[in-house]
Amino acid sequence: MKDIDLKLEELQAFLDQNEIPKIKGKPKTFLGIAKQPHYENVLSNMYAFYFKVNEVHKFNDLFITSFLECIKASKLGAAKETLQTFYDFDVETEFPTGKGGRIDLLLNNREQAIIIENKVYHHLNNDLKDYWSSIEVENKNEDNKIGVVLSLHPISNIKHSHFINITHLQLLNKVMHNLGKYLLYANDKYVVFLKDFYQNIINLSHPLMKKENIAFYFKNKKEINELVVFKKNYKRHIVSEIKKVGQILEGFDVVEPRANTQHNGRLVYYKWKKNNNLMLMVLYEKLLTIDPSLIIVIKMEGELLVNRGVYKKEIIFSEDEKENYADHFDDEKNKDVQWSHFISKEYTLNENDVSNLSGFIQQRLEDDHILSAFRKIETFLDSSKIQRQ
Repeated sequence: MKDIDLKLEELQAFLDQNEIPKIKGKPKTFLGIAKQPHYENVLSNMYAFYFKVNEVHKFNDLFITSFLECIKASKLGAAKETLQTFYDFDVETEFPTGKGGRIDLLLNNREQAIIIENKVYHHLNNDLKDYWSSIEVENKNEDNKIGVVLSLHPISNIKHSHFINITHLQLLNKVMHNLGKYLLYANDKYVVFLKDFYQNIINLSHPLMKKENIAFYFKNKKEINELVVFKKNYKRHIVSEIKKVGQILEGFDVVEPRANTQHNGRLVYYKWKKNNNLMLMVLYEKLLTIDPSLIIVIKMEGELLVNRGVYKKEIIFSEDEKENYADHFDDEKNKDVQWSHFISKEYTLNENDVSNLSGFIQQRLEDDHILSAFRKIETFLDSSKIQRQ
């Protein structure tokens, strides 16, 4: 038995004996769409808005109540009895300190203060002593104020005796737990925003892959990497077969999209040598999916579309050729687009079709009258002013 056959048997046995974990993507959020999901100042502004009890969200004291519950759950927070309640406070962001620093978020009512350092991906190297000494309360009673490092992940060693650590997710979990009794009077729009903010914190707090999925990879990395190589070779076969057809046909340049462009790895063009704005396009990306299919298209671009109605008016196409007309070409919504599909046909393929893909494409071009339609357009352009422009 050949080595390659043995390797294929091993890979098949691996697939038969293992269920490949499905990696769920993270739900999109508005902050994620805006590419600002992790900016500390953005999150601080969100917190500041929700901490304000009289804001338009109408959540009243939902956030401060939930925050105090998180604080009381710590040994230091429980010991500061005067912080069991917290009323009539101002909310400030980027509050300046004595040494030129900035406190991310300050909750302060002159008698009490909560100093919040908001951390996402950055390390905790802030001067917490400066932050602490910059905020004074009446009677200068240190039991009336507390510092909180709000972080994505737990921080075990905060070098300040009056600062505790609460994670963003601990706070938002508590908020969502308490949300029910506030919903009746809350502004619906800001309930939606809050849920989106919560999802954003969940996304930031958890990695894309679970630990057990990482473990699966480490256990089976040899077989998984061999499968990756196998799929790359499968794709190379597909592209090679498609390019072979373009090289056999007369009058075409075979063109693949440039690397790192939108269509790279999705399709191959057979561009007419006399005018590259006319081409056959073979879209193969679905051959790499569980429902393998392939699309063959006659595509036009640029000046060939200035008077697009002329082709069906002046060229006599057979009924078989007309069967494959693409709706895209005549759609008024696309009249200003610089490209259009004149003919398009999709095919579902089996393993025999893919094995001899070049033969399959050649046969479909002939039997489905796609190539004959293309040649008629060539002839028309050869004799028309459109081609000579």
